Amino acid sequence: MLKVTNNKLVIGKEEYYPFSAEMHYFRVSKRYWSICFERIRKAGFRIISTSVPWNLHEPVIGDFDFMGITDHSKDLVVFLELAREFGLKVILYPGPFIDSDWKNGGYPDFLYNSPEILAKDPQGEPFKIYAGTIEKECVFTSLHPRFLSHVKRYFGALSDTIKHYIYPKGPVILVKLDNGLLSLRPDQSPENLNPFGQDYNEHVANFLFPEYLKEKYEDVKKLNKLYKERHRNFKDVKLPAELKISKIQNLIKYFDWISFKEKISVDYVSKQKELYSSFEIPSLFSTDLFSSKHFSLPFNWRASESDDLFTGISLRWQDDYVELTRHLRYFATCCKFPWSSEFAVGSRADSPRDGEKYFPVPPRKVKLLLSAALASGIKGFNHYMFVERDHWYDAPLANDGTILPNFDLIKKFNEITEKIQLENLKSLTQLGLAIYRPYLWFDYLTQTSGTKASEPFSYLPFLLSKTHKGLSQDLINLKLCFGMPDLWLSESLENFSVLLIPCAEFMDKETQQNLINLAKSGKTLILFGLLPRFDLNMKECKLLSDSLKLRTKVQSSVGEVQVPDQEFITSLYGYIRGAKKSHILAKQQDRTVGTVSKLGKGRVFVFTFDISAQLHHHKLSFLEEVLAQAKVKSQIYCDAPQVDLVLQRDEKTTILYLINPSQHNSPIDGKDQRKLILRFDPSKLGIKGKRLRLIDLLGDEVIKTSPAELKTGVTIDIAPQDSRMYLIEAK
Repeated sequence: MLKVTNNKLVIGKEEYYPFSAEMHYFRVSKRYWSICFERIRKAGFRIISTSVPWNLHEPVIGDFDFMGITDHSKDLVVFLELAREFGLKVILYPGPFIDSDWKNGGYPDFLYNSPEILAKDPQGEPFKIYAGTIEKECVFTSLHPRFLSHVKRYFGALSDTIKHYIYPKGPVILVKLDNGLLSLRPDQSPENLNPFGQDYNEHVANFLFPEYLKEKYEDVKKLNKLYKERHRNFKDVKLPAELKISKIQNLIKYFDWISFKEKISVDYVSKQKELYSSFEIPSLFSTDLFSSKHFSLPFNWRASESDDLFTGISLRWQDDYVELTRHLRYFATCCKFPWSSEFAVGSRADSPRDGEKYFPVPPRKVKLLLSAALASGIKGFNHYMFVERDHWYDAPLANDGTILPNFDLIKKFNEITEKIQLENLKSLTQLGLAIYRPYLWFDYLTQTSGTKASEPFSYLPFLLSKTHKGLSQDLINLKLCFGMPDLWLSESLENFSVLLIPCAEFMDKETQQNLINLAKSGKTLILFGLLPRFDLNMKECKLLSDSLKLRTKVQSSVGEVQVPDQEFITSLYGYIRGAKKSHILAKQQDRTVGTVSKLGKGRVFVFTFDISAQLHHHKLSFLEEVLAQAKVKSQIYCDAPQVDLVLQRDEKTTILYLINPSQHNSPIDGKDQRKLILRFDPSKLGIKGKRLRLIDLLGDEVIKTSPAELKTGVTIDIAPQDSRMYLIEAK
């Protein structure tokens, strides 16, 4: 038996925590493999992971070496044999693209001799990406038959080599698949994801895109009616190469273009899995989700998931803590198995010694990233890189097995997970900040296209970048834990009683009806933006507006908004009409910009202005009052706005995460550490006992206190970019 159940790996009759240590056999001298394995076991790991570079094992077409015949660094077979001897399970990442600062990301040089498989730009030239090198690199059309034939040959040779090492015969339990966009290195260079940069390869233009349109529309007449164009067949439809929106109907073909890109990325993942199945490789599979402004667009990762294929998120430190947690909470809320397939322990650098000197990654910083992931709901970690490699520093082990500073932290984390039963811990939140994928499509299309303010829905990028993201910061400031569900994933909405939802003038009919049903069932909806008037085909669709008996009118401006007992200046998206049967909450001069209405058993708030506070005291107070009306109140207090507080618990255990992401203290402090006040009522959390202890599970601190002291407040010293993972014990 090989499956994922309750956030753990079930292998045969045993359960494994999904923790692994990454070590690249081809970058560690063979004589050090045993000592590295021994110390990986000492750190508490039962699973290791490694990449498999295609170009290392097939430098010439058809000439494979997986046994180290020509070079000891190629001996994958002995590596797997040794893993078996040490009782370690193995995760393999054969690419075809592995990145990892390896030449061509693993692609063999001979692929570049086939110009027909290269991805193309709109002018028909090879599409080149920024990859952190002086020269740009070419990438490939992932679903081109000739490219796939090369991949098939590689997978076939690899499968023939590892078939006796696949569970239950051997230690390999999981194979990571390439999602087709990783070769664009979107984490390193977001511009590589330009929606009109690639791929305009002949195979895409003449076959894949026409087939997609035919499957969606069946008859070209239906497409012509929506596009307001004339085409004899689907092959006549040109691939969009730039954004031109003279009327709202123009958006339909651009949405089709993004939806098509999502489909082919999923098809590529499915094709790889299909190839492994044809070679009788019965393992689990995963693919990677990358962090980007648009939550990994254009990879529709949820569409690729199945019982034996799940998604992992690549997780590295970034200075924008809010952006980091948004990705983590979105992924943890929406995925089936919240696993970080690449959790950075250390950092990459062209010159590792300089990186170590000037930008060190000490245990404190790794602990911060680990705490942020755990607080967001991540339950599994592949520690990348656990063993040092070229272009990497501050790993827990040097490539000769020497123990380095981050080793003890990871070992300690592995030791505590069973004690606290990490797999069962859940956040105490009823609040969801929702994502709507077509709004991300629109923003993704316009971010590189220079749209003008006069064009349709020009307010939407601002709505997402300022209000939606700003609300994430506000909720952290208010110490309110939140998830990030997807309006197209009904199951992700179920556990939230209150939903903050972005709204623009278009939304598909099914989603509008689902929001109506959610409100009628008793949920509270807080809509910000403008009520939908159209569906995704830009046909009139006012289901939500009709249910609320409200209309909204676009008028982007800046104005002074009056709310009970206060007023503030903010950005306006428009105003509300027909609010006679609604309770008015906010006005701008004589126009209504905020209401609340009953809908079935629930309530629906509508705000047509930027409700994010951006640390504006009056706006934050107003948001807090609105949430209080929705019966959402913080259960915990801290006097430092930037510090993130998250409570998780199960029937027996309560964990408090305290995360200080700020890089520097204010000049007033003048010290490395600052004092903050932590306050909460243990009885409201179901914690009973005359004496309490707050034990930092990833550090050495123990705070002995009492319920009375915690209700008044206790003082904690914490440094910038530091965190605590407190186990709250009662006696």
